[in-house]
Amino acid sequence: MMISSIARQLGTRAHGSAILRRATVANSLIRPLSSNASSRYAVVDHAAAYEESMQGLHGKQLQLAQLEGIGKDDADFDPFLQEELEEDEEDQLAMEGDEDDEEDFEYEPDDNEADEDWPYNNDGSLKWKKSQLVTFRAGAPAGGMFAVVELAGSQHKVTTDDLLVVNVLQPVDLYKVGSVHTLKDVMLVGSSHLTLVGMPYVTGAEVDVMVEEITQDAKVIVFKKRRRKNYKRKKGHRRDVTLLRILDVRPPKEHANHVHVQRENP
Repeated sequence: MMISSIARQLGTRAHGSAILRRATVANSLIRPLSSNASSRYAVVDHAAAYEESMQGLHGKQLQLAQLEGIGKDDADFDPFLQEELEEDEEDQLAMEGDEDDEEDFEYEPDDNEADEDWPYNNDGSLKWKKSQLVTFRAGAPAGGMFAVVELAGSQHKVTTDDLLVVNVLQPVDLYKVGSVHTLKDVMLVGSSHLTLVGMPYVTGAEVDVMVEEITQDAKVIVFKKRRRKNYKRKKGHRRDVTLLRILDVRPPKEHANHVHVQRENP
């Protein structure tokens, strides 16, 4: 009995020492990278790892992804394009010769021209070029900064120009269409070279949003049936939602000018 009790004590001590060694190694990997002593977030600087990966196989794969979009924005070949251009020039010369017979008229922009100036699609996404979409599908990063915000009881990963769909924000008089708000419950901010992990929030980080629309979500059908009981119930439900457009993601001031891969304009 004495031998078994001694063995159990030795085993417990060995297990505890192993845990202590692992904790010591883990603590040695944590570095206070933030200059602000009162900051409530951890700073993970992975710039060297990113640059090393870009010099290796991962960087070569991204270079191949960039080549996927070459020529995607070029117009399709039209064998009759030259003839159409010549006809347009002749018509223009004819109209210049008949200027005296023309009446003054006001130019009215076409609806299609107005849609071309709008930077978003009908579903709220950005109007990226075909070459950019092909490179993104091939694995190329979009660049820029992203953040994880806590809003209306949920966490959302967002970046600039994203469209966020959340439960309707109360009061509606405060969150009315067109109003701009600053979210400070930011739990994480990241880029290609730096990541700020909040504990629980990143002090000083902000995300600007604009209320774009207050509407209802798609209908959800709730159908209940009990067989052989002549019982059927069918109900529909549409929740009230608020559509938010992400305007800007700002890290704390001490990390505002850190080097990272910039986002490409659409």
